[in-house]
Amino acid sequence: MNEKNEIVAAANLPPRRWLGGFNLTRRVVLGFAAAGLTSQSWLAYAGAAEAYLPQAGENHVGYRKLIVKYRGTDMTDRERVVLLWYPTTAPARLHSYRGQVGFVAPDAEISPAKHALILFSHGFLGSADQSIFLLEGLARKGYMVAAIAHADGLLNKREKPLTVPNFADARSWNEDKFRDRREDVVALLDHLLAANNQADDDLHQRIDSAAIGISGHSLGGYTSLGLIGAWEKSRDPRIKAAVALSAYTLPYHSQGNIGEVKTPVMLQGGTLDWGITPLLPGVYKKLAGPKYYLVLKNETHLGWTNFISLGKTTTECVAGGNAELMLGYTAAFFDRHLRGADECPLLDRKHDRLSSYEFAVH
Repeated sequence: MNEKNEIVAAANLPPRRWLGGFNLTRRVVLGFAAAGLTSQSWLAYAGAAEAYLPQAGENHVGYRKLIVKYRGTDMTDRERVVLLWYPTTAPARLHSYRGQVGFVAPDAEISPAKHALILFSHGFLGSADQSIFLLEGLARKGYMVAAIAHADGLLNKREKPLTVPNFADARSWNEDKFRDRREDVVALLDHLLAANNQADDDLHQRIDSAAIGISGHSLGGYTSLGLIGAWEKSRDPRIKAAVALSAYTLPYHSQGNIGEVKTPVMLQGGTLDWGITPLLPGVYKKLAGPKYYLVLKNETHLGWTNFISLGKTTTECVAGGNAELMLGYTAAFFDRHLRGADECPLLDRKHDRLSSYEFAVH
C-alpha cells in the first residue's frame, strides 16, 4: 500500500480505532510537554553564546508578559496570561523560559514600525509557552506574536476539576464547545488593538491592524479554524490567515461551515501523528480559499511543542530538521497572506524533506 492509500485508509477508520491512542494518559503527557516541563537544565547551555546575532532578514526579539481581563458571555470575570514576542532594536541575550533556552530582550521597547500580528492558541492541557521555538522564531522574522493561556491549561489554578472532552464523539461537539477559547482570543485581539490606538501606550501604532493572523496547535488548531469561519458564528473577520498545526478537526467533518471558509489556511501534519493527520486531507479538500497542506516526515503530535527543542536553544532548533520546515513554511505563508509578499518560493514547491505537500491558490 502506498503512502497516499495509507492516509486514505486511516482516514476511513472508525473513530474509536484511529483515536485509540488519544486517551487521557496521552493528553496528560502532552500537557506536561506543552507546558515546557522538560528535563532541560540551564547548566546544559553553559557553553551557549550569551547573545544571538540576527541573520539576514532577522531582527532581535523582545519578550514580555501581559494580563488580559474581560467578562465572558456567561458573565464570569476572566483573567488570562498573555506572552508577547516582538521585534526590537535592543540586543537579545540568553534567556531561560522555565528550562527552554532562547534569545530575547525582556521588556524591551517595540521597534518603531507597524508589525503584522499573529495570535497563538495552545493545545488542550498546554500553555502559552508550549511552542517557544516557533513563536520566538516568527518574532525574529518581524512578526508580533501573542500567545494566550487558556483556562484548560494543565498548570492553571482551578476551583473544580477540569472536564475532559470526548474527542472521539464529534457529534457531541458544537459551536459552544470550548467557547471560552474563542472568547479568549477575541478579548486578546480587542486588548491589543485598543492599546494600538492609545497614544500613551507603548503599543501605540505598533500593530498593522490589517495584517492579523492566527496559529494554533491541536485543540488550538481547532480554535483557530473556528475563528476564521469553520463555526459560522465564531468567525472574526479581523483575522486574515490561519496556520493549523496538527489540528483536531473531527467535528468539522460532519458539522460546521468548513466548506465555506475562504480565508487562507495552512494545515501541517506528520507521518507519525496517527490520531490527527489522517483527518487533515478531508478538511483540506473542503476549504474554499487559498490552502496549503504539508506532512512532515517522522513527526508526531508533540513535534510542534517544546519537545522538538530538547537539549537545544531555540535558534539551534530551527537551524535544521522539521523545526526549520515548520518555521519556514509558517513564516512564508504569513509573508504571502498577511504582508502581501510576491516572492515566497518555499510555498510553490515541495521541499525534499517533506513527506507530502500540496496547495491551491485561487
